[in-house]
Amino acid sequence: MRILLLLFFAFAGFAAHAQEDEKCENALAILDADFEGARMSSCEATRKNFIVRIDPENKPINPSPWYAFRVTPKQTGDLKIIIRYSDAKHRYWPKRSSDVRNWRPIDPNRIRERRRGKRVTMRLAMETDPFIIAGQELLLTGGYENWSGNIAEKANLNLQTIGESVEGRPIRALMSAPQTQGPEKEFVLFVGRQHPPELTGAFAMLPFLETVFGDTALAQKFRARFHIIAVPLMNPDGVANGHWRHNMNGVDLNRDWGPFTQPETQAVKKLLDDIDADENSQFRLMLDFHSTNRNVFYTQSNDEVTNPPGFTLNWFAGANERLKGYEYEHALRPHSDLATSKNYIFGRFGAPGITYELGDHTDRTLIRTSAKIFAEEMMETLLEGGSAE
Repeated sequence: MRILLLLFFAFAGFAAHAQEDEKCENALAILDADFEGARMSSCEATRKNFIVRIDPENKPINPSPWYAFRVTPKQTGDLKIIIRYSDAKHRYWPKRSSDVRNWRPIDPNRIRERRRGKRVTMRLAMETDPFIIAGQELLLTGGYENWSGNIAEKANLNLQTIGESVEGRPIRALMSAPQTQGPEKEFVLFVGRQHPPELTGAFAMLPFLETVFGDTALAQKFRARFHIIAVPLMNPDGVANGHWRHNMNGVDLNRDWGPFTQPETQAVKKLLDDIDADENSQFRLMLDFHSTNRNVFYTQSNDEVTNPPGFTLNWFAGANERLKGYEYEHALRPHSDLATSKNYIFGRFGAPGITYELGDHTDRTLIRTSAKIFAEEMMETLLEGGSAE
């Protein structure tokens, strides 16, 4: 079973989404941010160009300046747009789409960075149709709903609402349980999109899950033993509102695993509490999908014994034999008080808690093919490891 990534970019979820800014217009074009996922803090139209300001939702904040706005041409020809960042430098290379399905990066010859990346000028060729300019491809709440519903039906999964976001959007979990169970229950957890702009992490997570929930003999054997919980979209409000990093309360969700002050992290904590309260349940693994400037896995240090033991090195060893053209860093980080999912899972359960990060510019096809390999080797490694002590 393979669900095409094009499902993600359906117009579902691309509904009107008004920000404070209004339309910005001159004789050449109209700019607006009246759609889900948009970010255009302010816009000034001059006779020949537009100046767009990009501000974060609140401060302090990680420098992940997201932007997305729509251009509606009024005549053909080139259009100059200047992006000014208030609290960060340019991170995401601009991409263009007329249908929110097919995206192409803007030609580097049409992009110029100044002031150490805090000002970016782009020259855009306009024809007649409106188009979107965004830092990354758009994967919105409706796309997740479509994808989750399709895979739940095909793999006979339980698609459950485990909580609500600050603005009342559902937090969805895909769940799979063995049809026949012995006294011991083993759990794995996959979470994603805690940080809204981190699209490459999502591009890895969804094919990863498609592989785990697939109809291969390996996937069926894995699901016959392990209880699987997958929460692909933990921050739906941040995605819908075009946030750089935070939820609607201005909180970084991946710094809230411990305090659990936010409804989004509280929803996952309830599941973990239920596992911990059952003396016959064991937690085996958590993967948290993110994006950064390179491909990297953050794991426990070699001195920290996980349960099951040796999982990470065995997993990477199996994947490395099959990966071609995919380079990544294995960043060992000892347990700390930083309230991330990685630290919380290892601290509470002793299980491997791993942050799976993809580079912002990693080739999208390579992301998908490597994610499938990592998923298959993850299943093989946990199955071969036997029950942890």
